[in-house]
Amino acid sequence: MQKALFLFLIFHFIFSIKSKAQHIYYKNPEPTIIQQFNDSSKRVTILNADSADLLPHQFAYLLKFYPTLQFKTINVQYKTADYVVKTKPTFASIFKAPNQRDYKINLSIGTHSTLDSVLIKNLTFNSQLALITHQLSLIEDLSTGGFFNFVGWYVKHLSHRGLKRLYRDAEEKTLEVGLGYQLVAYNKEFHERLLIDNWQNTKGYSDYLKHYKGLPMKNEFVINLINDLPVYMAHQYK
Repeated sequence: MQKALFLFLIFHFIFSIKSKAQHIYYKNPEPTIIQQFNDSSKRVTILNADSADLLPHQFAYLLKFYPTLQFKTINVQYKTADYVVKTKPTFASIFKAPNQRDYKINLSIGTHSTLDSVLIKNLTFNSQLALITHQLSLIEDLSTGGFFNFVGWYVKHLSHRGLKRLYRDAEEKTLEVGLGYQLVAYNKEFHERLLIDNWQNTKGYSDYLKHYKGLPMKNEFVINLINDLPVYMAHQYK
């Protein structure tokens, strides 16, 4: 009798944990679903977000996919800039241990070029999630690497080849954690909106070729990886 009662209590405990756990695997989640997620540990500070902005909830949701992230703070800021998004450690972080580094994510609100079409405010909701998770993938790599990894990260930004390697590593991490459907949505918008026919400014297109052209994976390749990676077979996607 006692053994049966013990087994019942264990089963009830496990079931109650599962019932309270938030489902996180979605192909195209609605904003109302993401609004249910909150960052109780206040790991992310959004410096100038609108009160109606979903960004805090988006970060809280996406951090569920990165349980091993080691960092002190992430500061997110909107600003006018000639890039879509820029993520980097604070300068003082070079002197800190990997798990104590601080990070900045700058999201552009205007580039005065066709890149405006792929700024976070102009993307579909699923693509916004992909853009954010790309930054978290970059941060995870930096928060676990040593000093030479930290310096190498800066060196890679000096060439298009190095930048492409960083971008590809972040995409691969995004796929590995289970956010491939979001990556498909973002890459589709990126490729379609930045076709040469959509550009009105020669200098803007030249900057795009230098910094962004060829960075995102082709969706055929992404979809093939989704079909092969274990995470997409091990979880139910709603």
